[in-house]
Amino acid sequence: MIKKKTKKVTKKNVKKTTKKTSKNLDKKPAKKIVKKKPLKKIVKKKIIKKIVVPKPPKIKKVLALQEFKPGDNIVYPTHGVGRILTIEKFQYDLLEEQLYVIQFFQDKLTIRVPFSKAKLIGLRDITTKSTMTRTLSNLKRKPKIKKAMWSRRAQEYDQKINSGNIKLLSDVVRDLFRKDDQTEQSYSERQMFQVAFERYTREFAISSSIKFDEASKKILEILNKR
Repeated sequence: MIKKKTKKVTKKNVKKTTKKTSKNLDKKPAKKIVKKKPLKKIVKKKIIKKIVVPKPPKIKKVLALQEFKPGDNIVYPTHGVGRILTIEKFQYDLLEEQLYVIQFFQDKLTIRVPFSKAKLIGLRDITTKSTMTRTLSNLKRKPKIKKAMWSRRAQEYDQKINSGNIKLLSDVVRDLFRKDDQTEQSYSERQMFQVAFERYTREFAISSSIKFDEASKKILEILNKR
């Protein structure tokens, strides 16, 4: 049998071990020196935003033929004889259009008519001299007076005056003219005759290259002789 050697536990041995352990406990563990990495510099990048400027909308030009030029005498159905003073450009709702600037001397009125609406309105040239002579022969005929109420006849006359048709205009002058020895007319009849007579006479004067007063004398002579 092998005998194991055992150490006797004595007070001295206990003290030595306790001293060693206490010394070990008193000693603090050495700190590891960790080298810190240098901080990276944070560079702020400038963000440049592109400002997109919207393109202006395109202006569409309304294309229409120019039938008249400044200085031309024309007939506007609802106003009579006028003259084109100039041509202007006008823009609306992204549309650009050219306009006739027309002046009516007898009414001291100025209006603007787009090129594209000139035909629709009925804007036309002054009647030729040959056509005017044919309408003068119409004035020599007897008036055609209907038996209808004046209100209905006045409506028909008004439509003829504003039609822009020189033949229909001469019909109104022929039918509403009264000699001094004939029956009196109502105020509305005289007013309607004056409008028709003035429009017809102005166009006749321009087509014949004579003054308004001379043209009115010739027309009244024809009407009085029938």
